[in-house]
Amino acid sequence: MKVNKKKSPPKKVVESIRKEMTNPNFPYKNICLMPNASPLEKNKHDICQKILTYKQDNKLTTEKIAKSIQLTIPETEDIFFGRIDKFTLDRLITYATNLGIILQLTETKHSSHSPTTRTKPFRPIFTASRKH
Repeated sequence: MKVNKKKSPPKKVVESIRKEMTNPNFPYKNICLMPNASPLEKNKHDICQKILTYKQDNKLTTEKIAKSIQLTIPETEDIFFGRIDKFTLDRLITYATNLGIILQLTETKHSSHSPTTRTKPFRPIFTASRKH
């Protein structure tokens, strides 16, 4: 019985790909949130993810989404890759609602570790549903 062994690409090819993808200016890099992200950053990132999920669930092209929300393709890709610094919260809300994504603000309570704090702070979270 023959066992198929996968061949790795040549070292030069692997190194070239690694170098390209680790370049800070590589355009197709998904931006992750920092652990200490503010509530505003978390909500902007959440909306970007909901727009990307909408695109994937509906098998839409970037061009179709860009046309629907009246952005250029690079601007639309900025949303898909989570480049939240390029958008205000109200702009992202507008783009999501223009796609038919209904955003709902909900309150999430977090416990406080400070013994002097009596109220629990909340962080707004957007949940999405689609218009029917």
